[in-house]
Amino acid sequence: MIGLSTLTMLTHPRQRQNLVDHPEKVGPVVEELLRYLTIVQFGLGRVAKEDVEIGGQLIGKGELVVVAIPAANRDPRVFTDPDLPDFDRRMTRHLAFGYGIHQRLGQNAARAELKAILPRVFQRFPDLNLAVPADEVPMDTYGTNYAVRQLMVTR
Repeated sequence: MIGLSTLTMLTHPRQRQNLVDHPEKVGPVVEELLRYLTIVQFGLGRVAKEDVEIGGQLIGKGELVVVAIPAANRDPRVFTDPDLPDFDRRMTRHLAFGYGIHQRLGQNAARAELKAILPRVFQRFPDLNLAVPADEVPMDTYGTNYAVRQLMVTR
């Protein structure tokens, strides 16, 4: 998440500068990055206990259901311009850490790490830039988690 967040900030210089100028806004920035990036691509599988229809699709009793979490976090019925990071967004609940009793236990530690690291990276290295074009940054897009494999930067 730190690598993805850094990449996102490097490719959105206005938002990055806003964070540097207003580090007290780091909480909403972190929540938006969690929503926008959603590193866990699929929730755990669940088995339907009974027949249920969702969105016109019948899910039969005993069938496996797996949720694409990024799709939920980019639902235009919930988020305005969901495919753009908006650090001034009035946040509704995102699903980056799951929902209800199925929320990730380490979510508070993850938030604390991001809140501590992100402002300091760009305060310490204000001229930080990508060493390669953004579309050449090697990404892990095939596993359970979405991630940056290697983030080459210059300063």
